[in-house]
Amino acid sequence: MIKFSEYFSCWVHEEYYAKGVKIGREGDFYTSVSVGYLFGAALANYFIRLISKSHLETDCAVVEIGANDGAMMADFIQGVYTLAPELLKSVRFIIVEPHEKLISMQKQTFSERFGEEVFVEWVRDLDELRLDEAFVISNELFDSFACELINGDEMAFFDENRGIIWDKALPKISTAASSAGVLKGEFSPIYREFARKLSRAVDSGRFISFDYGEWAHRGDFSLRIYKNHDVFNFFEVENLDEFFGTCDITYDVCFSYLAQCFASEGWRMSSYKTQASALLGECAVTELVEIIQKRGGENAAKNALKQLKYLTMPSFLGERFKFIEFVTGVESC
Repeated sequence: MIKFSEYFSCWVHEEYYAKGVKIGREGDFYTSVSVGYLFGAALANYFIRLISKSHLETDCAVVEIGANDGAMMADFIQGVYTLAPELLKSVRFIIVEPHEKLISMQKQTFSERFGEEVFVEWVRDLDELRLDEAFVISNELFDSFACELINGDEMAFFDENRGIIWDKALPKISTAASSAGVLKGEFSPIYREFARKLSRAVDSGRFISFDYGEWAHRGDFSLRIYKNHDVFNFFEVENLDEFFGTCDITYDVCFSYLAQCFASEGWRMSSYKTQASALLGECAVTELVEIIQKRGGENAAKNALKQLKYLTMPSFLGERFKFIEFVTGVESC
């Protein structure tokens, strides 16, 4: 019998993502990156705006965590090339990726998009980084972190013969979940561990992430499975072996707990809002669309506007997904 978090980690990280999954129309679920290049380009526009306001230096590092096939970083680099090509001479691009198959996919993406013109670095773990300043980006990262299932004073374990078993919660986990306000639902101790690693890796800079969830804990379970764009309630699946390691399992992020974890490691939350608000605000995506229209013409503008519609649509990605940003070092003072 093992903790549910160990079962979750094996499913997601040792099996599903390690195999190099496809995301988008041909995969199990969509992300904002699946919509097209505009999402990554909008993040690049925000990055450039921060540099123009002297919030970041021109020689800082751009780090992506959870890059899957590398499309978002490639779109980001293309955005920098289009909007401020001089930065390509000074900015470092780094991907944190533990899975060999995904590294191969990412390298193929950059080779096809840029040939030998862009240099990207890879590390397997945040522990390998020591950066003076960084702009760290992620998309749908925290919903893939292994979690425990809490129900009052019990937590879930997994038995390969009997499936989910509820038993008395381990004291350390029970205390941590209680302090986070989780009485029933998913709870991930890894959030705090991640924030601690990030603090050691980056002296000064920003961390931004897009993910789905809400500020306060919902007080119930959100655990679900995505397979070929169909959604299954985890607790209603009779035979989990049919899904294990072959499709996505995920849950809603509790952003107030995430902010608590980052604050404990010296990161100040500077913004929390819907994805739509962040794209229209921080990322100034409408200005980006205007630039695309001037340089690419009417058809390019129509394509960009179509992408923007999906990225900001309340019933699709715009409201359900949230943007959260943390700062550390000089900026956090």
